Amino acid sequence: MVKNTHGGNKSKGFARKNLVKGSSSLRVSQNEFEIYAQVIKICGGAICQVVNLNGINMTCHIRGKFRGRGKRDNLIASGTWLLVGLREWEKEASNGKLLNCDVIEVYSESDKDRLKNSELSIDWGCFITNDKNKICSSSQEEEIDVVFMDEKMQDFRSIIETQIAESQTGKTTTIVMEETEEEINIDDI
Repeated sequence: MVKNTHGGNKSKGFARKNLVKGSSSLRVSQNEFEIYAQVIKICGGAICQVVNLNGINMTCHIRGKFRGRGKRDNLIASGTWLLVGLREWEKEASNGKLLNCDVIEVYSESDKDRLKNSELSIDWGCFITNDKNKICSSSQEEEIDVVFMDEKMQDFRSIIETQIAESQTGKTTTIVMEETEEEINIDDI
């Protein structure tokens, strides 16, 4: 407990018992029931959906250690890499339900790099592509790019593209655009 130098009411609330020590060692899978997974979707409460390296979806239960005060250092969001423990008594999913698993370890961004370097026999490709694409659910909507251009901008863009194409082939041409001074009426804006 912290030495009470100031005195007063509730000074014991500043005790060291509430501090969480960060571990420097990297926790890796130690047996066949501990597998690596990535969070796909947060369902609410203490449940999330994860996908393992084989592409199997599972329901993951977030233990009390990773909630409350422990949540600060172990934030679980979409795309987070986890070490989960399978339930030995549950061999296969039944009635359309997903397999259940429990969170053992939450990996931070620096832990991801250390994990990739230490576990060379594992193909991390699907997790890395999910990180890059930020896939948050199985039914991801396609993003539509909207570009606002007028005719002058389209002409300018086509001129630039032709100049780039000609410079790659070795031809060089100079195109001079005429500058027209148009009067802008502020009332029209």
